[in-house]
Amino acid sequence: MDLLLRVAPEVRLSSSTSGLRALLDDTAGARVGTGVGARTDVSSVSDRGSDETLSLAELEVRSRQAQESGDLNALRSIEEALVGLHHENHPPRRRPEPPETTALSAKERSLLERKAFNAALPQVSVFKRAARSKAKAIAETEADGFSRTLDVAHAVVAQHRAAALDDQWNDLAGHERCAVIAELDAAFAAATCGCTCVDAGWDAETSRGYVTIVARYPSLDIVAERGPGVSSSGRRMLRRRTRSERNALYLGGLASFALAAARRAISIAVAADDIHLVIVRPTETGEGLEPIYVGSLSREAVTLRPALADPLPLLLGSAERPMQFDGPAHDLVAVAPDADVMEIVRVCVDALGDEALDGLLETGHA
Repeated sequence: MDLLLRVAPEVRLSSSTSGLRALLDDTAGARVGTGVGARTDVSSVSDRGSDETLSLAELEVRSRQAQESGDLNALRSIEEALVGLHHENHPPRRRPEPPETTALSAKERSLLERKAFNAALPQVSVFKRAARSKAKAIAETEADGFSRTLDVAHAVVAQHRAAALDDQWNDLAGHERCAVIAELDAAFAAATCGCTCVDAGWDAETSRGYVTIVARYPSLDIVAERGPGVSSSGRRMLRRRTRSERNALYLGGLASFALAAARRAISIAVAADDIHLVIVRPTETGEGLEPIYVGSLSREAVTLRPALADPLPLLLGSAERPMQFDGPAHDLVAVAPDADVMEIVRVCVDALGDEALDGLLETGHA
């Protein structure tokens, strides 16, 4: 009798004349991020489900297409999504429930007995009724013993998976550095939100857990030069925006993006109290990145603020280095390249893998 049964997603149990063997599927491999405690599998299901929660890359593409086509409704929808990123819901991770132990079904047990009978009875002549009865009893005993073995295997695999889940959750809840970084990066990659986690740990002075996130935000081009407006006769039309209007909309989108990144981070890093955030964007020439925001958002500030409150005051008030504005239109420019800021940007180079930043670091200016 030879039988192959799946007892776990990546484990199969094989029965042969030499006994039982556990086999691993060829598809089993190393994974980054476990999704422990998540409501859904972060590796297969994105938490973006509507046009209001499109990624920035998608918003950029759609904004360019809407500008070229002059689609008023599309532009309005895109701009509402740009300043409403922080309204997206991010349920916090919860301790996962242990997997249930599953036993063989009656159908599977019947299949085992049938295979055992078919393997035993052809070896005995049909004219030897006593021998056939004995072989049938032996086959039934073997099938029953194999069924019990499979039940034990199911129980052992379930216990192993429960222990693994406990270990993964304890690492995440205990704010273990590697576990937190892996979970955040896996979630960021699934959401395609342009963020990466470069550090996690405990502040020695305050005993507060923290994570450091580098986020990439688009340039001013994401805001159209022309936007929805109304003519003197009341007809809807595209009207040219002033530089100040574009900057105000761009800054509102940046604040929404920063708050959304912080909310996503604290929903995953359940022991993190502070989110250190570095936001960079492409330079005007498109050759490299420049830091435009360096700040820290606390869990209290993020979770206790009213849901409909304007995120811009939170962004400005949380900046460790004052955000830089230039000219009468208040153009947002790069943060002054102080030594500590440039050290953070140096980490951004490794995190984002952008070789163009090397020139920025060598010259010491944005």
